[in-house]
Amino acid sequence: MLVGSLDIYQKNNKYYIDNVNQDDIFLMLIDSFQLDGNDFSTIFSLSSLKEYMKQVNFNNVTTNNLLRSLYQQLDFFRERKYSISFMDVSDIMVINNDKFLFCNADKLLDIKNGKILITQIYDKTNIFLPPEFITNDTIPFSIDYSAFYYSLGIMVLHCLQQKDKKLYSFEEILDCYKEYNFYFTISQFLNINPSKRKFIIF
Repeated sequence: MLVGSLDIYQKNNKYYIDNVNQDDIFLMLIDSFQLDGNDFSTIFSLSSLKEYMKQVNFNNVTTNNLLRSLYQQLDFFRERKYSISFMDVSDIMVINNDKFLFCNADKLLDIKNGKILITQIYDKTNIFLPPEFITNDTIPFSIDYSAFYYSLGIMVLHCLQQKDKKLYSFEEILDCYKEYNFYFTISQFLNINPSKRKFIIF
């Protein structure tokens, strides 16, 4: 099972990472999971968010679990001067139905002067891309390290959309959750100015 850049397999009811290497970024990604000794033996269920959302009714509890899990992990990256280019549902691993972790070492980039440098070609039809990626027409290009919060916001709204397929726009979906704490969090993610996107949770 491929989740992000991790090849994960199950044997004797335990989960293992098949493509472990000694690359510094890869090892930092594994450390960011903050499992005891990076031990997967306590994991009884594991899937990608892409598959998980097909089986579970995404609600406010699930959304808060996702945001709190990723907040801790992203704080781990920030302390080490790393950020993410963008993310989508295939980059997130779901552990034991309540822990959500970013798992793509290829999208981890070092922060320099508040910016990250995008050097890889990407698919502009990806619905999770921040708008700056769509309007850009050069590679490489520099972007604010917090730009990816936009794709995190869209990813959460995409998960919530599965609950009601009649809602067509992400604005309609967000409006349905005005009474929840994460409404403000996601609104901050979707700021048109990437430098003003913040990750604030309650």
